[in-house]
Amino acid sequence: MTVFPEASGAAPLRVLVAGAAGRQLVPRLEAAGHEVVVLRYGILYGPGTRYAPGGAVVAALAGDPGARFPGSTAADDSVGSFVHVGDAAEAAVRALAWPPGAYDAVDDEPAPAHVWLPVLAEALGVPAPGRTAGRAPWARGAVNVRARALGRAPARPSWRTGFADRG
Repeated sequence: MTVFPEASGAAPLRVLVAGAAGRQLVPRLEAAGHEVVVLRYGILYGPGTRYAPGGAVVAALAGDPGARFPGSTAADDSVGSFVHVGDAAEAAVRALAWPPGAYDAVDDEPAPAHVWLPVLAEALGVPAPGRTAGRAPWARGAVNVRARALGRAPARPSWRTGFADRG
């Protein structure tokens, strides 16, 4: 997600960017004198996501060969960080007032897949995958220390309660 104000030639603007495409624009925006806030979201879950009841993760965990889920359902040591869609939206609104910089919009509990996948599977009523060895080299999780220091407290501080609420 990238939010661009209308170009007007006015004073420098605050620009909120998220996602890889948005981060690629940061040097250009900063060079133009704009204040840039970068949000790095965790894995989005909740209504309308792949992790919601009826979503692609449910199909993948249930063994549906036609499941359209590009991620992994390996219960390994890869660490992920989650954020509920409601908390992600709240972080975006708050970030408009934060100082320029990069912030992680995640919950308080990064966890390896072999811990969170069985909890998700139970909440969704599908079989949990068996534990596997290894981890994706990039899967190290994230923490929200900088955002918390500015007053952000996710309504769902753990994926455990978020998954259990199924929403």
